[in-house]
Amino acid sequence: MENKKNILIVGATGQVGNKVIELLNGNKALNLFGTSRNKEKLKTLSGANIKGVYLDLEDNDSIRPALKGMDSALLMTSYTADMMRQSKRFLDIAKEEGVKHIVHIGASGTNTNEIAHWGWHQFIEAYIEKLGFDYTHLQPESFMQNIFNFGWLQENTLHDFIGNANWTWVDTDDIAEVIAQLFIHPEKYLNETIPLGYDGKTITEISSLMAEATQQDFEVVKHHPDEFRDMTYQGTKDSVYADAYMKCVSDQFALNASGALATGETFDNFEYITGRKPTSWKDFIQKNKHRIGNQAVLA
Repeated sequence: MENKKNILIVGATGQVGNKVIELLNGNKALNLFGTSRNKEKLKTLSGANIKGVYLDLEDNDSIRPALKGMDSALLMTSYTADMMRQSKRFLDIAKEEGVKHIVHIGASGTNTNEIAHWGWHQFIEAYIEKLGFDYTHLQPESFMQNIFNFGWLQENTLHDFIGNANWTWVDTDDIAEVIAQLFIHPEKYLNETIPLGYDGKTITEISSLMAEATQQDFEVVKHHPDEFRDMTYQGTKDSVYADAYMKCVSDQFALNASGALATGETFDNFEYITGRKPTSWKDFIQKNKHRIGNQAVLA
């Protein structure tokens, strides 16, 4: 028992964190501590080596108790400019509490100064290194799940904000599988930056794949990038930080649509890390065929 490593999974009830917990549950070398700011959701975390821990990155008093006794931590933040302040506070306390290893989920490592939130993540990565943690930086490209999470897919329509840009995509389940391996074999990936993106597709190409799989027609509706915030984040207009983050995203869309930002690069690291091939768009559509075929819009 004393040789087991204590691993803190921030956001354990979210789509990535929950999958990490699922993949690591039962690993006898690890004690898992899954966090949520929703105390009711903590009740869903259960298992022989899993303990639910309350953590709200906006609640200073919750951070130190969650980090006490941890060997490693997965750090991910929500879609807000406060992510920088939250991450600094979390990392400062983690250092004080003797945490050795940080796995951080960031954003694309594409070389540009025009997309602010990509830079915010780079600042966090630099701060992790400055504090002297062992680290693994993850830099995912576009999530396949975003077609559901942002409401891009609605009633046989795909809303397209990026024109003919060829984006690189990754399934969040694949991100979780990489993270699981980082905690099982941390020594293999210490102090590395790992880009995650495995299938390059335009929105139109995705629409064609959906139509082929479901035998339904999908219309692609083109939008100006500035419409993204109005269409998908109307509910956050009172929050300057959420709106600031969404402005970053619409800035990216504008660069994509104009061809000013190179996209579409794919990476060949997934099979080396996990032992299997990454999820393609064809795989993802088959796995989520019931959601796509029913034209479900799930936030």
